Amino acid sequence: MDETTEIETMGDVTITLRRPRSRLAELAGRVREVLGKDLPDDVAAFYERSDGLVFRATRGGVPLGEEASICGLEAAFAGFRPHRQYRSMRDHENDVETGDLYAQPFCEELWSDGFEVESRRDLDRLNTLKRSKLLVSVPGESVWLTIDHFDPKGAPYRIGIAEDGCDLFPLDLSFSDFVAYFRRFGAARWYLAFAGKKAEKAKNIDFGAEIERSLEGHAAAFPAEVAALIQRVDPRRKPKKSG
Repeated sequence: MDETTEIETMGDVTITLRRPRSRLAELAGRVREVLGKDLPDDVAAFYERSDGLVFRATRGGVPLGEEASICGLEAAFAGFRPHRQYRSMRDHENDVETGDLYAQPFCEELWSDGFEVESRRDLDRLNTLKRSKLLVSVPGESVWLTIDHFDPKGAPYRIGIAEDGCDLFPLDLSFSDFVAYFRRFGAARWYLAFAGKKAEKAKNIDFGAEIERSLEGHAAAFPAEVAALIQRVDPRRKPKKSG
């Protein structure tokens, strides 16, 4: 069987999850070639069960947001092309001059070929974006949820939000929790609850209001979960009652 389907109904919300057949046994060697190591245990456990996950929700039979997917391994690793890291700003300039920059994985997706490198901090951010792997492409936005398997703080990985090809906001979120929230809410903006105050200030938007708006259709079916996400950002905010 190439795919299995799970269906869950809560109130008037029906969630359909499609699980493509796992390819981890087939692709583990190629993952290791790119990373120089195996996937972290919780990430590997997910891909042992299925090669990604496709989410679709309906409310009263009407689509609730757009279909979204956690990528299978081949898409997550951009066909297993190795990422290139820059030791110096000159390394980056050389790749721009030769044109090698433009053929690298996730160019014009997770990172832009127009990324301006004017400092060591810029270079570090570009390197992080370039080595990050794709988890979810947020439908209709230039936003991607990513995983960096070389967290500079020493964790097994770091999940983040890549935006507009230049910004990267880390999320205080384990992979297992990421999958659990995705199973409930797909690519709605629930993930902003884990981005922190610095990201909220940098993006100059009210994260609590954004989460509430994007999860409005889910609130009646999952009131406790939605309220907890909103109050994680602003403990004083009381979610609106869903009609």
